[in-house]
Amino acid sequence: MNAILAGQGGDLDDTTLLAAILALALPPSADAPAVAAHLLARFGTIGAVFAAEPDELAAATAGREQVRTLLPLLREAAIRLMRARIRQGNLLARHEALTAYLQASLARETVEQFRVLFLDRNARLISDEVLAQGTIDQTPVYPREVMRRAIRLKASELILVHNHPGWNPMPSREDIAMTRRLEQIAAVLGLRVRDHVIVGNGASTSFRQAGLL
Repeated sequence: MNAILAGQGGDLDDTTLLAAILALALPPSADAPAVAAHLLARFGTIGAVFAAEPDELAAATAGREQVRTLLPLLREAAIRLMRARIRQGNLLARHEALTAYLQASLARETVEQFRVLFLDRNARLISDEVLAQGTIDQTPVYPREVMRRAIRLKASELILVHNHPGWNPMPSREDIAMTRRLEQIAAVLGLRVRDHVIVGNGASTSFRQAGLL
């Protein structure tokens, strides 16, 4: 497997790459390529494999605890790497990196989550925080808590984020109304809402790019 990695580098297909990762944890007697192929057939993409819940991974691999433990750890490491990268420079100019980070963090969540990315005056990330969690299709948002946290962090700009678990990321009328309300309250306090990103499973919608902000 090491020879394959050395020879192909970034040209590995998903099955070969996943098999190489699994081979680090599975016993030599296990057929890592077969396990990798099964996981990709079950979840669809390598990203979805890494985003799967530990119990789902265990069920899909006949209870292999090594897989249940390894893949979520690698996913968390990847998210932290992406978070470190989006902290570098103007976040508004790095929309693709931001979208990739939010997809990795939220696309497979089973309940709605509302989070805020707090930025300084140069649009650099100060903090990314979950401020509310809800049910499968709604999350309570409390503008006072959002603004209080922004002031405490000395933020100048905000990017709002929430997910639509497993479905279309298009904004609802309630999403649009909530965004406009937060935008108005922020303006009174000298803050600016720069975007609201809705994350679905495999797709996202930016209010800024859609002309809604």
